Amino acid sequence: MTQPGPRPGRRVHWLELFFDLVMVAYIGQIAHTMHGDPSWIDAVAFTAFLAAAWWAWVNAMVTMNLFGARITPSLVLGVTIAMIAIGVMAAAVPEALGDRAAAFAVGNAVIRLVWALPWFTKRRLVGVPWWRPVLYSVVPAVLWLVSIWIAPPWQYLLWAFAVAIEIVLLSFMGGQRAWLRDALDVDHLVERVGLLVVIVFGESILTVITELDGHWTIVSGLIAVIGFAAVSMLAGIYFGYATPAVERGLRRLQLQGSVSGLRDAVMYLPFLLVAGVTLFAAGLGTAVAEAGHELPTGAAVCLSAGISLFFVATAAESVRFGAPWRRVMVWGPAGILLPWVVVPLAVQVTAEVVVVASAAIVGLVFALTVVNARRVRRLAGET
Repeated sequence: MTQPGPRPGRRVHWLELFFDLVMVAYIGQIAHTMHGDPSWIDAVAFTAFLAAAWWAWVNAMVTMNLFGARITPSLVLGVTIAMIAIGVMAAAVPEALGDRAAAFAVGNAVIRLVWALPWFTKRRLVGVPWWRPVLYSVVPAVLWLVSIWIAPPWQYLLWAFAVAIEIVLLSFMGGQRAWLRDALDVDHLVERVGLLVVIVFGESILTVITELDGHWTIVSGLIAVIGFAAVSMLAGIYFGYATPAVERGLRRLQLQGSVSGLRDAVMYLPFLLVAGVTLFAAGLGTAVAEAGHELPTGAAVCLSAGISLFFVATAAESVRFGAPWRRVMVWGPAGILLPWVVVPLAVQVTAEVVVVASAAIVGLVFALTVVNARRVRRLAGET
């Protein structure tokens, strides 16, 4: 049987974008768990909640990329069920470790079963053995369902194990590498990840506006404006400089036959980036609410970790795509390490000063990124 060739240039369907909107609603829900003065336990829960939904989203993205060139009624039904499942998970998040744990588990189980179906029906075409979708989707779904009758903390360990199965299996793709190398649509992957990230940035702005609405003062307004500028600079770095490099890098990796490189660029590293933007937004929201007062330590850590994670992901993608270390060193260490000065600063000054410092760090790295990009273009022109 002739295997399908590459399908370049396909655009993201509105149905996929609609699914992403529901996904971002979920991200907004878990972002609320990091408002105020979150503890390290809150941070662990945030990471776990994000990971659970992230791998469900990854399944959706890859499945639609490979099998969604033609939107069939069965595919519409599957995506609709998946959106409902994500919605249930989002509604359950505030009490997911308590009274709503069962609803959260059911949502996770359903969405994994939904994305298993196309792999079962197309497995002969793609050469996937029957046990792989069973192990990757059905087994985690069963674990999520079984967890309903397991008491904490073993319940949470079962959740972690279910997600770990998905993460680990992505590292071992066996005989599907050749088919995936040809069948994955790079244009679609780049656009899908980019659209999700831009919606996450939008959710960050909405967080700031919502807090300003509840704390309508001049100082809160100042923090909101400065926070908006910082988020805009991060978005400028991602869409102005990172995304074009990602697209070029993905094409190069596809030509090299590096399916693992494609996996890292659209599955693993964007997780860190989305987590960073979400944490930064949570810190900004708390700063708006605490205008004129000392910023809680947990919120200061959110600001620092948010910026740092954003640049960890950006630097890792640059290196993964073959950028020389000397170029990444121009802006990478500043973006990863400098934000952590915000934490000790927060115990000395008010929230607005902390936000100004955070924005200044983002602005500095933004300037270094622009200078580095111009230098690279100049050197490329000379050669």
